[in-house]
Amino acid sequence: MTEQTAIIIGAGPAGLTAAIELQRRSGIKPIVIEAGLQAGGISRTVRYKGNRMDIGGHRFFSKSDRVMRWWLEMMPVEVNASEDGQLRYQDQQRDIPAATQAHDPQTEDLVMLVRRRKSRIYYLRRFFDYPISLTAATFRNMGLVRTVRCGVSYMRSALLPRREERSLEDFIINRFGRQLYLTFFKSYTEKVWGVPCREISAEWGAQRIKGLSLKGVVAHFLKKSFSRRKSGDIAQKNTETSLIEKFLYPKFGPASFGTRG
Repeated sequence: MTEQTAIIIGAGPAGLTAAIELQRRSGIKPIVIEAGLQAGGISRTVRYKGNRMDIGGHRFFSKSDRVMRWWLEMMPVEVNASEDGQLRYQDQQRDIPAATQAHDPQTEDLVMLVRRRKSRIYYLRRFFDYPISLTAATFRNMGLVRTVRCGVSYMRSALLPRREERSLEDFIINRFGRQLYLTFFKSYTEKVWGVPCREISAEWGAQRIKGLSLKGVVAHFLKKSFSRRKSGDIAQKNTETSLIEKFLYPKFGPASFGTRG
């Protein structure tokens, strides 16, 4: 039979995954076409003057068991990810598969590291945790007057939400209040995407931010503070994606996957 060929446009994560799966599961020969000089798309790792830098912040996390297994087949989790041979995620834990326990990041490069998330916003010449956390540092950085304004603004949005969520602005204000929207979301989003929030659809916000809201942040804070549960799995399926605190990350960045293809 004549060999079939698949043309894949773009050597980003989706294109590379499609090529690998075609090779693994079929007799179809994949040909990946990439306009740039390096594979990886916006998830690539660039080397510059001896440093490795990601194009954007990328964390390896999925609530899909299939996706998690796929990643760990390509690059196993580091040994001693925790002291007792278990990975701990959001007060949940999961045993490290036995096959991965011989991979030492000190001597091997193709290893997934377990790292704690640290995302921050620089505002008022101070650093704020992102997503916004209910800590003494947050309230201290905000100041009493601004904190009260944000609380009143949120209560107003909770009691009198915008009936039609036509834009990202409507979407965020309904979940955080106008004051927090103007403080943390509006300028950042418009700088990153180059489009006014009023011109971005609410559906886009639902996809990017998903179920995150100030109410969700408060619930997450209370659950974390008072819950005593210590069982679960690495996928953190009951935790809102935007609130994930630990994640997997290749030792030398997402570009490390290119060496396994």
